[in-house]
Amino acid sequence: MAKHTLYLVTYDRGVYSTTGKTKPYHWLFFIQVNFGGEKNQGIVHQLRGMPGGFYYRGPEDLDLNKSGTLKEQLEVGEVDDSRLSRVHDILKDVRIETNESSTWNCQNWTLDGFEKLKAEGFAYDYLTAEAIKHWLREGQ
Repeated sequence: MAKHTLYLVTYDRGVYSTTGKTKPYHWLFFIQVNFGGEKNQGIVHQLRGMPGGFYYRGPEDLDLNKSGTLKEQLEVGEVDDSRLSRVHDILKDVRIETNESSTWNCQNWTLDGFEKLKAEGFAYDYLTAEAIKHWLREGQ
């Protein structure tokens, strides 16, 4: 049975035009299913939208080599072929904050999802949410 690497990936979203401050990085899960040559293809699980209108669409196909301003790619676990759909089942049940004045974002959703994936054996036991926040923080 083939195993696929599970990553947490961050993207730089630039700066706010009004303040010049760095926008929070966009965080997502990436399951690498094909790597070779110029291809780094896989399945993405990410929160979309904006405060008050966030949503999880489900698994999406993506080539990381063609996907924007990639900042970090942190290996956090493995997924067997037979359990790829279980990742979606877990992540679709991660709570999404609906208060538009909240500071909650994709990073919170990803960390909550990480804990749920870890509980089911997809993520490495030695990783903690605090360590991930440190490694993937902005401005490194």
